[in-house]
Amino acid sequence: MSEKWTAQVFVKWNKEAPVWENWAWLKEWKEVKWAASTMGEWDMVMWVDVSTPADLEHFVHDKLRSKNWVADTHSTWTKEVWKNAA
Repeated sequence: MSEKWTAQVFVKWNKEAPVWENWAWLKEWKEVKWAASTMGEWDMVMWVDVSTPADLEHFVHDKLRSKNWVADTHSTWTKEVWKNAA
């Protein structure tokens, strides 16, 4: 098992959100290792590779929230504790 923690950032879009047909813009942020569109309260989730809570705050507040289409964010941390080896 990995000792590494990974951050997830949930994002709520506003009316300024562009049409999401091309997700290549995510390559601009080296911290994002995986992203998905979601159903329910949040519009997307990003798995973010950062080392510290300060790094996560920098990503969320200085990069992500600087976009005019971001209405809200919510961040969590996870650590893998089990993996099916099959």
